[in-house]
Amino acid sequence: MRLVIYNIRYATGTGPAFHLPVPGAGYLRSNPRVLEGITTFLRAEHPDVVGLIEVDSGSVRTGMVNQAEHIAVKLGHYSTFQCKYAAR
Repeated sequence: MRLVIYNIRYATGTGPAFHLPVPGAGYLRSNPRVLEGITTFLRAEHPDVVGLIEVDSGSVRTGMVNQAEHIAVKLGHYSTFQCKYAAR
């Protein structure tokens, strides 16, 4: 069984072009190309189970894209998630 655990950091990418000079500002928006790159990487690993950390479930930051669901569909997997924040 192949298990992959990956902190995708909300698919925000890295580097100065994507970060404002404010602590934590890199988490304010994601990049669809980064999400596709993550999906391509995971597909190449042929995982049986994928555990993703720091995944957006469909906020404004990602253009309302549920990242776990997006990746699961592309890999032919199922998705489920647990939110770390309390229900309102």
